[in-house]
Amino acid sequence: MNTLERRLLVMSIPIVLLVSCAINCGTVGLAESPDTVITHVEAVIRARFEHIGKYVVREHYAVYRNGAAETAAEQTVQVTYQKSTGITYTTVSKVGSSMWLSRAIEPALESEREVNDVTTRHQVMLTADNYEFEVDPVKDSVNGRDCFVLDLKPRRRSPYLLNGKAWVDAKTYLLVRIRGTQSRSSSLFAGVPLITRDFAPISGFAMVAHEEIEAHTFLFGQTVIKIDYDAYDIQRDERP
Repeated sequence: MNTLERRLLVMSIPIVLLVSCAINCGTVGLAESPDTVITHVEAVIRARFEHIGKYVVREHYAVYRNGAAETAAEQTVQVTYQKSTGITYTTVSKVGSSMWLSRAIEPALESEREVNDVTTRHQVMLTADNYEFEVDPVKDSVNGRDCFVLDLKPRRRSPYLLNGKAWVDAKTYLLVRIRGTQSRSSSLFAGVPLITRDFAPISGFAMVAHEEIEAHTFLFGQTVIKIDYDAYDIQRDERP
């Protein structure tokens, strides 16, 4: 090999590496087509609603104001969901400001009741009926789980449909996280809050484990509601 050939070989190595990186980096995220990912995600979402007949969960709500470490109000409730009727809840305990109990926690509980109502739930599900989806070309890791990332664009404006992203487990297609802003504000007092929901796999379903709602308004400043969900008891609906 002469001197010119050696120089050309050395020059070609970075080009090969760059081409290889471009190919690998562009395809490392998705082994499946975006349409296939969306189809699987929808199937898992629908299966959750079809196959859960009832569940009971304890929910703890805590309101924080303007960065304070102490809570302004707290409430713990026992929630019962039934597929045929929606949810009911019983208050276990509540402490703190009556204003923030009524202005922050009660609206959050009412929102949960509305999205689980039998006449409403199909209008807020994470499906193509309610959202336009776009699958990001590269996967992400959330809580140690390899995830597809879906960009969410609501097909209509609603307090229960979010502009944002969803992370779904790349192996099971179960929801891992949803984050976004309401496509329509639910309250003049709340502004347009940022909502983050983290899910955990429980009995084969993606169930909400933690939620944070962060709102900023000129009148009230910053309000953050943190909600923890635990002690799920899930009963399957085995009917065909």
